[in-house]
Amino acid sequence: MTDRFLVAGPYRLDLEDERVWRAETSLHLGGKAFALLRALMERPQVLVTKDELFQRAWPGLAVSDSVLTTAIKELRRALGDDARSPEVIGTVHGRGYRFLMPVERRGMGGLVTAAVTGEAAPRDRTRPAGWLVALALGIVSLVGAAVLVAWRQDVAVKSSATAEATALKSVVVLPFADLTPGRSETWFADGMTEEISFSLARAPDLRVISRQAAARFRDNDADVRAVARELDVAHVLTGSVRRDGDHVRVSAQLIRAADGAQLWSQTYDRHDRGVIAIQQDIAFHIASSLKSILEPARLRAMVDAGTRSVEAYEAYLRGVALDQRQSDEGDVGYARAAAVEYERARALDPNFAAAHWRAANSWFGNATRVVAVGREQSDEVERANYVARLDAAIAASTNEAESLKYRAARASAQLQIKDAHRLMVRYLEARPRDIDAWEEMADLSAYAGERRWMARAAERLQTLSMEDGYPRSRAITVSVMALQYDAAVQRSRRQLEARPDNALTQYQAHRAFVWAGRLAEARRLLEQVKASAMPADTKMLAEIRQACAEGRVEDARILRRGVDAVGRETTRWQAAMLLGDAEGGYRILLPMDTEGRLPTLMQFLIYPDFDPSRYPNLNALLIHEGVARRPVTPLPFACKTA
Repeated sequence: MTDRFLVAGPYRLDLEDERVWRAETSLHLGGKAFALLRALMERPQVLVTKDELFQRAWPGLAVSDSVLTTAIKELRRALGDDARSPEVIGTVHGRGYRFLMPVERRGMGGLVTAAVTGEAAPRDRTRPAGWLVALALGIVSLVGAAVLVAWRQDVAVKSSATAEATALKSVVVLPFADLTPGRSETWFADGMTEEISFSLARAPDLRVISRQAAARFRDNDADVRAVARELDVAHVLTGSVRRDGDHVRVSAQLIRAADGAQLWSQTYDRHDRGVIAIQQDIAFHIASSLKSILEPARLRAMVDAGTRSVEAYEAYLRGVALDQRQSDEGDVGYARAAAVEYERARALDPNFAAAHWRAANSWFGNATRVVAVGREQSDEVERANYVARLDAAIAASTNEAESLKYRAARASAQLQIKDAHRLMVRYLEARPRDIDAWEEMADLSAYAGERRWMARAAERLQTLSMEDGYPRSRAITVSVMALQYDAAVQRSRRQLEARPDNALTQYQAHRAFVWAGRLAEARRLLEQVKASAMPADTKMLAEIRQACAEGRVEDARILRRGVDAVGRETTRWQAAMLLGDAEGGYRILLPMDTEGRLPTLMQFLIYPDFDPSRYPNLNALLIHEGVARRPVTPLPFACKTA
């Protein structure tokens, strides 16, 4: 039986559910406190050094000793331990900490709970009268209720204080204005805006609003306080750039939304050789002004651009700006142009890890995705290009957290599923607000058979994207695939409130409503999906779902013929499964069960009704990787064709 619990006296740490109990009381621990307690309990009664604890709770981050001291203090408070006469956690001054109690590992069957009383105690014939017992129990109940109310109030106050502290460290970087005559340097302004946001987002205690949410205020004269209210942030960074020959002028201002006070401002007039230092300096001063937990020297390292070559950096910024346009306008031509710039950046500076990473991602779509645009080479060649750029990023990286992300991507590309998932878990411990990484975690969790992590990824995607004011429909998709129907419905409704006209949100919400059996809501939304500019096969797939759920089998069959005529592999497979044609679906995907196309076939593991055992090469890979496969879950609304 797998060990699930670490048990020490009255304390019980649940490794699977990531919760801690004292007797039958659940203790409220944050992620860092849980990680520290687990590290200590896994090595009871021996010294665990500060460096080891930093690595477990803040992997890849350079944080001060005071942060660890404060975290241990909060952990002791939650456990009810006294630092002056500790019984649970002892301090080894200057070196680390020690868990003082013996610890046992137990599985579910070995766990003794309050409900298991053991042998009955001998009957005490001298026990007090029943009314005394009742009175005593009543008093105990009243005292217990008072303690519970006080405890809940204390938790509420602490939660409120934590939320307030987080809110005070929130910022949006608005698109920098291009004041160059003719606005010829917009690419530079956009690229610098993106890189400042990205640098700030590396700090674990700062909430940075996404570029997509901030982009709504481009060329917008809205009052800074109004922007802050709409995006729910405490601070707004505005700026501008102007270029004149080889001279660049950059201005930036950090404004506190509560009172409009300017907390920091700076104007840089420099030769264009100084652009890298400008970006780094702005990010450093903003993080410092928001009182990030990182020490100054470590903060400088965090905002480092990763190159000293101005030519490489400017090529990189052009690529970033082009990627933004592709995301905003959907024109794949911008993505191809961005790839050219990233290739130029990495050629100009072979030690520029971020350029290698962006270049790798330019190959990623064609190398692994089901829907690849502009495929010009074989899967094997494209995957080799992808891996080569990941290897270059790993070799060039000087940032441990970023290296974890690069290594996770490489492990995934090499079909090392468990390693990829483990590395991504470690990366997200260091960068818990990286929403793109949570999207990747959803896929990796599906490949690794970790449905609990799928559900967690869905929750983080929803929370982080709603905080951004730019909800991601992927949160709905992953909720459905994790079989969390109620959560999928609630997340759909919230996203539709925020973005009622977004076609992708409408499509994914329609799927969630059908899966949850809320057909009236789905039917109303279907009309909007059909009227959208989404691909024809995607819209027909939504119609098939609705038709099958309503028992209109013949309508679904007619629609399937349309999907088969124009659809991609993924929509044709889904249409077959909706019509109960598992054999037809199997034949559609079987050509992917080759060494070269396994990364593409793996993507179907996210679907609960996909059966990997039918595909010999994929099944052999999962067995080799030790992936425990979940039972196949038939579609609850598939057409009844028998």
